[in-house]
Amino acid sequence: MTYVRKEIIGDCTLYQGDCMEVMPTLGEFDAVIGDPPYSVSVAGSKIVSQSGNGVRRLDFFPGDDDWRAMTAVVVKSYSLAIASAPKNVIAWCGHRQIGPLNDLLESAGYSTRLLFWIKKCPPPATPGAGFAQSVEQAIYGYLPGRAWNGGQYDFNRFEADSYRHGQPGKVDHPTQKPLNLMQWNVSKLTEEGQTILDPFMGSGTTGVACVKMGRKFTGIELDPEYFDIACKRIEEAYRQPDMFVAPPSPPQQQGLDI
Repeated sequence: MTYVRKEIIGDCTLYQGDCMEVMPTLGEFDAVIGDPPYSVSVAGSKIVSQSGNGVRRLDFFPGDDDWRAMTAVVVKSYSLAIASAPKNVIAWCGHRQIGPLNDLLESAGYSTRLLFWIKKCPPPATPGAGFAQSVEQAIYGYLPGRAWNGGQYDFNRFEADSYRHGQPGKVDHPTQKPLNLMQWNVSKLTEEGQTILDPFMGSGTTGVACVKMGRKFTGIELDPEYFDIACKRIEEAYRQPDMFVAPPSPPQQQGLDI
């Protein structure tokens, strides 16, 4: 069996397993929207966030301190994800991954560009100093003939609060993206009823965005703790009275391989 668990929650299908083993067994998708491991860690590294927000470790899972090896894993995973030629591909990624992923997408026939998330952080202690900003980037690939939703240059910049400071719905995942950021991706790249794959599901934010916007979602996550978090968040999304959200159905476990 290629996965440990498979849960079906509404129009979402979630796999706990290695994405490189699971993806060859799946069908086609309209878009791939992912947030792969950043490979920016250094063994034992940490950052101290602003006063009152504690310490966040960067080497948050085994192997992430080897950025060359992790980048190779991400590129190989995305090569499998685009094998069925989805119309749009996004990877929110570390700066070291931009070049290799860009080369992969261009060689597969995609045109590419960068997307930017402008993160607002809380103002420093000095009154009137304003907000600090930082930037996170994604590589975006699209097949020729794409009709832009809102104009060609409308879709490359998004502003939202930093995930470390006051993000609603923050869970125990070090690089969780804001829901409105992933809804921005989903709304720009797909139409209602279309299918989206996230090879590195994490805490399930892309899946929650799909639920709230009437898309079908398939997510893959290796870590069992994050997989459980994603299942719970997607179940909760179906219980919210959003426009597209259908009444909830209990999750259906399809397999167990231990």
